[in-house]
Amino acid sequence: MVETGYADAERILREKRDDLETLAKGLLEFETLSGDEIKDLLAGKRPTRESVIEPSTPRGSAVPPAGKPRPRPETGGLEPQPQA
Repeated sequence: MVETGYADAERILREKRDDLETLAKGLLEFETLSGDEIKDLLAGKRPTRESVIEPSTPRGSAVPPAGKPRPRPETGGLEPQPQA
């Protein structure tokens, strides 16, 4: 059963080699593809994407703030102590 499945997988990959290479090249260029973009690539059409412009100000964190202020470290006991 395993050998039959392996042979079927090899056959399918050989038959669909051109589609596989087209998708691989598309993924190398765009990194991600939607289902419609995959269909377009396999139909010979290039995905159309709007230009991605980086924000002018860098974002501090990908995690949105929770609305609570960050606790401030208290003085005393938390500073590193010199080693003898």
